[in-house]
Amino acid sequence: MNSKITYERTDESDFHYKMLKTLVNERLKTLPKSREQKAKIRSILLLVTYFALYFLAIANTHSVPLFYSLYIAMGLVMVLVYLNLIHETVHGNVFENKFINQLVLFLFDLMGPNSYIWKKRHIIMHHNYPNIFGWDTDIEQAGIFKIYPHGKPHGLQHYQHYLFVLLYPLYLSNWLFIRDFKDFFLKNRLIKKTSKIPKVEYVKLIAGKLLFLTYMVGIPVMLGLPLLHAILALLILLVTSGIFSLLILLSPHANIKNRFPLPDEHQVVRGGWFFHQLNTTNDVTTSNWFTRNLMGNFNYHLAHHLFPYVSCVYAPEITEIIKKHAQEYGLSYRSFSLFDALKYHYLLLKQNADVKELFEETM
Repeated sequence: MNSKITYERTDESDFHYKMLKTLVNERLKTLPKSREQKAKIRSILLLVTYFALYFLAIANTHSVPLFYSLYIAMGLVMVLVYLNLIHETVHGNVFENKFINQLVLFLFDLMGPNSYIWKKRHIIMHHNYPNIFGWDTDIEQAGIFKIYPHGKPHGLQHYQHYLFVLLYPLYLSNWLFIRDFKDFFLKNRLIKKTSKIPKVEYVKLIAGKLLFLTYMVGIPVMLGLPLLHAILALLILLVTSGIFSLLILLSPHANIKNRFPLPDEHQVVRGGWFFHQLNTTNDVTTSNWFTRNLMGNFNYHLAHHLFPYVSCVYAPEITEIIKKHAQEYGLSYRSFSLFDALKYHYLLLKQNADVKELFEETM
């Protein structure tokens, strides 16, 4: 299990990816670079909005309802900052300066998650091995849920299609206060297969969490807000942002319409990297002003997986090229409404909760 996974090199896979790459590069030459500058300004404004909401909240600790409302708004804006600034920065699509990129990731630490381990999870594990059991850390997050169809369910996994309503809202709380620490301190974590964590990062982990709790809970209490209200406001913020995050993050990969391939006995994924991305990733058809300008075109997810180092502002045009190419060559391309994508995720949970039901529905 610990030997590195590789992808089979096939002429067909190479042909399609090289052709798409050529078509995309030619199309990018015709698109205005001003889009990237506008996206950069939007992402910075969202970050400013997040901290402006915070300072407005601590200026109103005397009004508990207003304080709660501002923390809820912070939770929503936090997700938008992640989509537009943090996620794009880690792929090198916002700033060219490495120091500025590191500064942006430090700001992510201020929002609670550990940026070092998240970058390792996202770039090394998820983008390289999407939907591969034992390697995709974005899919394997909590043992209580069985996302992969392989193996038998156990314990509470038999009831996961009921429990998700209660536990999914705790997604971000688990990330900040449990998952990050597990990845740092437990030897059997997936991230340990590819990364050796420097000692200084352990210090930054603890410092970042303490700083986050200090300004989110400690400072409001110092300014007169009762401790219970400060803790509840933080929990509400995390639940709000957790639900909002999952509405976006669940839809592109983890559903019954996508595949969960296993490598062979030599740790080789058959079919090639290009076809693996097609088989494990879908788009979401919803496209409007909000998705384009505030969600970083995250719904055009296949374009991002095939061309992660191209700015999200060009995702609509890239997706049109992918769709046309798929139609011409009879390739698999899937795009669902957000409702259908979430429904397919629920059906995946239900299928994987019962092996008998899984076999009956797939025969």
